[in-house]
Amino acid sequence: MDKKEIINLFNKFLLEYDPEEKDTVWDKQSAFFRDFWNNKILAEDDREIDDVEIDEVVKILDRNGKGNNKTSEAVAKAMIAQGAWRRMFNEIKREGRIKEKLNQIFNSPKEKRPKLIDELYELNLGRHNNLTGQSGNAINAMLFCWDPKSFISVISLNDRKRVIEYFNFSIQNLNFETDGIGEKITKTNEIIIGQFKELGLECSPRTLSCFLYSYQMVSSWKTQSQEISAPYIDDKKQIVCDSSSQVSEVEESDPSLFYMESQLEDFLIENWDKTELGKKYDLIEEDGELVSQQYPTTVGRIDILVRDKKTKQYVVVELKKNQTSDDTVGQLARYMGWIEENKPDGGQVKGIIIAAKYDERLYFALKKIKDTEVYLYNVSFNLEEFKRKHKT
Repeated sequence: MDKKEIINLFNKFLLEYDPEEKDTVWDKQSAFFRDFWNNKILAEDDREIDDVEIDEVVKILDRNGKGNNKTSEAVAKAMIAQGAWRRMFNEIKREGRIKEKLNQIFNSPKEKRPKLIDELYELNLGRHNNLTGQSGNAINAMLFCWDPKSFISVISLNDRKRVIEYFNFSIQNLNFETDGIGEKITKTNEIIIGQFKELGLECSPRTLSCFLYSYQMVSSWKTQSQEISAPYIDDKKQIVCDSSSQVSEVEESDPSLFYMESQLEDFLIENWDKTELGKKYDLIEEDGELVSQQYPTTVGRIDILVRDKKTKQYVVVELKKNQTSDDTVGQLARYMGWIEENKPDGGQVKGIIIAAKYDERLYFALKKIKDTEVYLYNVSFNLEEFKRKHKT
């Protein structure tokens, strides 16, 4: 793609995107994130940060954050579960050395950041908190939120590498194979911003990032079979579609039950070790990041992917959330087939459906699917009046 074509595509993109309006939004959201960091994370107290307070920040950091929708302005799809974000921020607050190192990363000159990021990764080694994965998603999302005028919101190092390679950008001072994570995070940011500027794209890093993920551009450097952690994709011409099945028949539905089911996935991940499933199966980490929840495949997202503690078999867990039994079983079979073909090291794949009730449709649909179990959940909620004792 030559310079003229890039400029033409960028001008078309600007017909649908208002840079000044969006940059103003990010000035405000960056101020909100900084306030959270300075007054909640750095606070000299032992108080755990409320989930509600963290969730407001996650809405900014992660497009999949609780309460977001297609029009929400979030950094990108960070591929980090809501509960994992909550645990991460509270662990950062508790762990003084990690908190101080992150604070140095945010506030130090750019030439010092690579070494500081490497030191953070070393300090966080062995901690399962999603902070220091090899893709750099969490760190890059926070760096952008801290300073959207200096950092792109292409948070995945894999995506940055694809962009650099597709546009044949010079990387004389960067080696993806041998350089440390700090060098890769900082230099890929500088390369992409600097070389697009040389091509004539005078815009903020956020505008550049959204342009790269727009429908005019993303299909050129990133295939549809790859996971797209996009900060912006035009809804009318969206590249990636939701491959989950649509409800094709009406089954009895309880709105309050649907709400609880929508929270069930996060609850299971957050309390995994305390559940019956946690006794048999392990959550999966890849490159230091928990990836079990909403595991991406080319045929859709698996609710939860785990491995058997003894046999190391992969186990696909699907939650029957406001959809028919046929749809749930169809999704489960599709995901089991994909895992078996794409991850042969796990042998024959097992399947689990979690539902509020076991109906006849589910029974017959599963008769011909081997190695599949059903777990039923129930929710108990009791109120007891508090009666104050009177002094005599």
